[in-house]
Amino acid sequence: MKDPQKDSPRVTFDLGELMARVENDRELLRDLLMISKEELPKHLQALREAVMSGDGSNVASVAHTFKGMLANLSANHAAEVAAQLERMGRNRQNSGFEEVLVTLERDVLTLLRELNACMAGVSS
Repeated sequence: MKDPQKDSPRVTFDLGELMARVENDRELLRDLLMISKEELPKHLQALREAVMSGDGSNVASVAHTFKGMLANLSANHAAEVAAQLERMGRNRQNSGFEEVLVTLERDVLTLLRELNACMAGVSS
């Protein structure tokens, strides 16, 4: 299995896959991007708090929700990193939470920049 921490993707989401999910509906895509830009930071903060608490079951739960949101955006690499946190939480592997979280934070910040750029393209 590939280690998602070692991969450094150039693009954090698959626009073609995302467009297929919204059936090429640019208005729906724009709405999804707007909601995501608001919600991603909130979910990331919730995950930070869960990691800081050291509660594996809470980390697993929050990471699972975040993974689904990222997968819906076709942000496959970030979703896999969230899945890694989820597995670690379920297995109570607390010692590596922070390192994986740093990787996820980097991916999400890049994703947010790409979503902004994509949104500018969709709005025109």
